[in-house]
Amino acid sequence: MNGGIYLPAPAHRAGGPDGQGWNRLSVWGSPGDQCALKPMSWASLRASRNTARFAGYGYCGPCTRRGECDGCPTLSAYQEKPRRTLMFGHPTALVRILERPGRPRELHLMDRPDQGWGSTSLPWTWAELARLPGWNIGRHFRDEHSEGFWMIATTSRNGLYGDPTWESYEHDGSTLLGVPA
Repeated sequence: MNGGIYLPAPAHRAGGPDGQGWNRLSVWGSPGDQCALKPMSWASLRASRNTARFAGYGYCGPCTRRGECDGCPTLSAYQEKPRRTLMFGHPTALVRILERPGRPRELHLMDRPDQGWGSTSLPWTWAELARLPGWNIGRHFRDEHSEGFWMIATTSRNGLYGDPTWESYEHDGSTLLGVPA
């Protein structure tokens, strides 16, 4: 079991007037264990990218191996080379969060953040951003269009920002966005 990655569900503490947990509010069903490598929010994404922080329970995806991290496909994916990289024409990039009723939250990397949803955007997943090389997760963002967060480039080369392993760029799996043609 890897400390900090496996997030066990909070234990139930019986309390209340009858000593068995019954009071004015009862919550049925128990939340399951979570994995810190499956972020589902800005806060958990920052925690997953920063080994100096410890992730806390909540806003992460489910742990499918009951804390047995050895041989876990999620952990193995984090240890492999990312499938997707990003090179951008600016040292900061805005990721907007699109919320639609009844659907999971969608992440969109925006080409021109000032244009709101009228800008060109590329969809990304929480897992892809958690493993994205050459970028740090920046501050939270909100405007009249949506919630989101900034990403800050850690490297640059020839006016492009992002992936430090420049040779890993592949046209079919990577993204070049925000660079004038």
